[in-house]
Amino acid sequence: MSAIKVSKRGGVKEVFDAKKIEKVLAWAVDGLEGVSVEELQAATKLMYFDGIKTSDIHNGLITAAGSVISLDKGNYTFVAARLLLQKLYKETAGGIEYPSLESYINKGVEEGVLNPQLLTFDMKRLEAEIDPKRDFLFTYLGLQTLADRYFIRTQQKAGKDNRIIEMPQHFWMRVAMGLCLNEQAREDKAIEFYHLLSKLDFVDSTPTLFNSGTKHSQLSSCYLNTVADSISADPGQNKYASIFGTIEECANLSKYAGGIGTDWTRVRPEGDPIIGTNGKSSGIVPYLKVFNDTAVAVNQGGKRNGAFAAYLEIWHADVEDFMELKKNSGEERRRTHDIFPAIWACDLFFKRVEENGMWSLFSPKEFPELHDLYGEEFEARYIEIEKEGKYRKQVPAVELWRKWITMLFETGHPWVTFKDEANRRNPQDHVGRIHCSNLCTEITLNTSDEETAVCNLGSINLSRIKDDAHLEQVVHSAIRMLDNVIDINFYPSERARNSNMRHRPIGMGVMGYYEWLVKNGIDFESEEHIKAADELFEKISYYAIKASVDLAKERGCYPSFGGSKWHRGILPIDTARTKETVLGKQAWDELRKEVVKHGVRNSNMMAIAPTATISNIAGTEPTIEPPFKRTYTKTNLSGTFMVAAPSMKYGRPELVKEAFDIDQTWVIRAAAARQKWIDQAQSINIFVKEGIKGKDLAALYMLAWKSGLKTTYYLRSQSAELKKGDKRVVGEAIPQSEETKVVDAPEQEAPAKFCTLEDIQNGCESCQ
Repeated sequence: MSAIKVSKRGGVKEVFDAKKIEKVLAWAVDGLEGVSVEELQAATKLMYFDGIKTSDIHNGLITAAGSVISLDKGNYTFVAARLLLQKLYKETAGGIEYPSLESYINKGVEEGVLNPQLLTFDMKRLEAEIDPKRDFLFTYLGLQTLADRYFIRTQQKAGKDNRIIEMPQHFWMRVAMGLCLNEQAREDKAIEFYHLLSKLDFVDSTPTLFNSGTKHSQLSSCYLNTVADSISADPGQNKYASIFGTIEECANLSKYAGGIGTDWTRVRPEGDPIIGTNGKSSGIVPYLKVFNDTAVAVNQGGKRNGAFAAYLEIWHADVEDFMELKKNSGEERRRTHDIFPAIWACDLFFKRVEENGMWSLFSPKEFPELHDLYGEEFEARYIEIEKEGKYRKQVPAVELWRKWITMLFETGHPWVTFKDEANRRNPQDHVGRIHCSNLCTEITLNTSDEETAVCNLGSINLSRIKDDAHLEQVVHSAIRMLDNVIDINFYPSERARNSNMRHRPIGMGVMGYYEWLVKNGIDFESEEHIKAADELFEKISYYAIKASVDLAKERGCYPSFGGSKWHRGILPIDTARTKETVLGKQAWDELRKEVVKHGVRNSNMMAIAPTATISNIAGTEPTIEPPFKRTYTKTNLSGTFMVAAPSMKYGRPELVKEAFDIDQTWVIRAAAARQKWIDQAQSINIFVKEGIKGKDLAALYMLAWKSGLKTTYYLRSQSAELKKGDKRVVGEAIPQSEETKVVDAPEQEAPAKFCTLEDIQNGCESCQ
């Protein structure tokens, strides 16, 4: 072996020294239980040859460490991360020491990627807070995700690769600094935010991590808008207040990587008269085809197709065609495989299903008031015009529900969302209506011809929370960070800016929820879980409202506060279906007085979004979900390796249940306990085993409606086998064209649904 020479990064050759490898491995395993240098050496199986590059040796060590990861050898994820970290140190800094923060910022500005305003910070003061030891908090998957997609790189130049210039802790500091550009005590707040982020206590959404502190401050995740019933806007109207105007806005939003939820209910149905041409409308489907093709054409900078969700109310006369948009059979010109349909359903529809009654379909052009009415007022008007026989069509409600459930079986769409509950609990009921949710169904904000709602997101890592005091501190800082996003953010459309500035909504969510349960010895399928969820989210809600009040005292309440539920002393708990509280009536009454007296800074504060990517970064379970699998395979530039569910590390395997093995009534009940305290909504996936009966699936969604959920998200079905590389997906986020089994009635078994585990684990990148 001594005769073999290796080629170093600079091209210099030297004799291979096995002791250097052992030294690196010893450093990588130091202080970690259940790992050893010997096992890594056995796993490496490298064929050393004369002239082998040292970089190839290092990559082999990383791959070897990743390949050893398993349920009982979870700490190898940190071994692999350390080896990857050493590689990043050498490639970025030329050694194992951190370069100065100032030199990194200067380099980024010189390269034209960082905002020159960062140079005005007190670099020495911020430098003193940088803690490189926190690099050891990353798992292999987390650090690899950051290296592949998040760290700042040099500009792409002809003949040269764009290389990473950002160290992990500089990454967190850059995000923190970018969120403090408008702060008076900028260094104080940058340090506060840095510690929050670098300890992985809270992580902002992906757009914020990508762009904070850069020359392009597009920090928001998702948008909601509405389509008016005209080809183009009338003179004096917002230019986007039309069919093609809204499609144009969606193109601009998608260009800057925004996920979009669009309300299509006002567009007249097929066969309605068009007075201007003495013709008849072709309905919403042809326009949705254009909407679909726009999502493909404006493909988020070439990274992936645009992410558009289309919402339609259940009483719209085209709703049956809408349900079939993603079918894999029928006339292709009436199919939209690249968008994500959802139905905005009212209480009356579900009542008619239970009563086995008729359901009437109407034209929004003839009865536009149905679009804005909800609850009792909607029911009164609906029944009135129904009795007058002014419907376009009638169908048994059960038959329409059966068709809807069948489409969920076949395509996973349309998603099931609930108009009345969303509007009944809307804090902003004095200035509009909620007409749809967003791409990931956690945002419930008003939209209109003048306003496009904007989602500003981030998530608390519950697995890192120590106690109530720690939770309050994290929430307090997180609310301020998210509020700062509103003023710094780049808005692709003026009506998005108008909406965000007027109402200042934010969406603070959580991740690591399942890990938090296991850490505390709580079985997901238990009454203890429901009680724990209720108590936890009461505290989060209380701390969030209190933090927004504190911001209002400092900065003023949001402009449209007057007349809101907040202003009227109505808090989320006051509109919930149950009113039990752990903190007590006195605590809430005192907070209510503060809200009325000082206002709140944000019209909305809480929303639980998908967190697939940022939870990978934080090394925890995504969002509020059980683990999809206890272990799964991940493939990236460094190779293929195993990932073990983070909740396995607590030595309670009996509590770590895979999503498909859980009775989904517990998923819905837990969601209801959380929804009690949340002013927006949650991305609630339903996981069902292969062969579920339609009536059982229908019962789950009826339970969701009765439990007071505002929205549900994907129906995720278990396949009979998971074929590597098989991209046949039903009910998943990746649009497909291959044929799948068609289910004629919901009493039959659902077809098997296939996707790679990597696809499922990656979830909805548009949100986080």
